[in-house]
Amino acid sequence: MPSPIQETPRLARISPPGSKAHTEALISLLEDDSPVVQAEVRGELERQGRAAHPALKRAARSARARVRGRARQILLDDARRSHVRRLIRYASRSEHDLEKALFLLDRHASPRTDTRPHQRVLDMMGNKLRTRVRVLTPGKPRVAALVQLLASDMGFAGSGGDYHHPSNIFLSDAIERRTGMPLTLCAIYAFTARRAGLQTGLLPLPGHVLLAVHEAGRRYILDPFGGGKLLDKHHCAGYLAAHELPYSEEYLCDASDTQMFLRQVGNLIHSCKLRGRWRDARNLAQVQAVLLRR
Repeated sequence: MPSPIQETPRLARISPPGSKAHTEALISLLEDDSPVVQAEVRGELERQGRAAHPALKRAARSARARVRGRARQILLDDARRSHVRRLIRYASRSEHDLEKALFLLDRHASPRTDTRPHQRVLDMMGNKLRTRVRVLTPGKPRVAALVQLLASDMGFAGSGGDYHHPSNIFLSDAIERRTGMPLTLCAIYAFTARRAGLQTGLLPLPGHVLLAVHEAGRRYILDPFGGGKLLDKHHCAGYLAAHELPYSEEYLCDASDTQMFLRQVGNLIHSCKLRGRWRDARNLAQVQAVLLRR
């Protein structure tokens, strides 16, 4: 009886490569136990590209669990590669919008994710904040209303769990769970504030992004990860000293949307590596390389 490794070329010769029968022969091998066979089958199906999708989609509904699972994974990986190409095209632009960039990045894990409901949550929070700042006494800082809404009323705060988990990085997840890493929470504060007419910026401290709110000629520094705590320049200098990092005024200047996009891509690459998701890390590294060349 031929071994599974020997069986692959024999079945592949049943019909011309690329034909429907050839693809179906490859699909039938998705149930094979051999890692070598699986590598060859996956490689051939990936080379066929979208031509193999109809057969793979049928296999993804198969009653055979192993065939179903492997077909779905091949389709998902193909969708992720397509989305990476879209990310690369966006990264190649001369200017970036951080909100659009982060929502695009969200779809890396699941390219079919609909981010519109989470954009509507930002709209809702922005509308609430706009209503609140309209009734403030003239001269009273509006930044307090931002913190009251997001930290106190809605409960946004830093994640106490797995800091580098993707759900702490993806904007949609952080909006839904009301927790995340510093950059993601700063982005939520910034996007909400901007909808209400407040001027904001993200401060790129190493390892801990902060939020700056500019109003009436003053700048307020907030730590959304710390529940919206108000900080000053001395707190920032103390943080850098505690982590044995040199002080630089650049850390207290508003970063560009492109800089923050690059940083979040790096956060996600690091998360993928920690979880052994090397294929995803390599794909995202292509996006990172494009941003670094700008």
